Amino acid sequence: METPDTSQLEIRVHEQLRSCSPIFLALADPVRQDIIMMLTKHEKLNVAQIVERSPMSRSAISHHLKILRQANLISSNKVATEIFYSLEIESAVSQLKDFIGTTEQIIELKTPDEAE
Repeated sequence: METPDTSQLEIRVHEQLRSCSPIFLALADPVRQDIIMMLTKHEKLNVAQIVERSPMSRSAISHHLKILRQANLISSNKVATEIFYSLEIESAVSQLKDFIGTTEQIIELKTPDEAE
């Protein structure tokens, strides 16, 4: 049996991979992973509260928060003079699920049926 043309799916998965790259890069760093874990335990934290829970400096934490924000993994909300950060991963999870779904479709199309 001939394998159906997967070129359109491959183009789509390539585009999805590119759009997911900031998420992968943000999640690849252990410090950012720690920040994500902190925010899973607390509804919101400001920079000082995150620094208290980390061995990193305030400027380093701010840098990591910026990367997480750019990847749309966290959101920030200013209250008076403080900025509070909270986990906002629904969009990123949706992007990753779409990427995985397309990848699975390609694998299914390229994998010969075992029954044949």
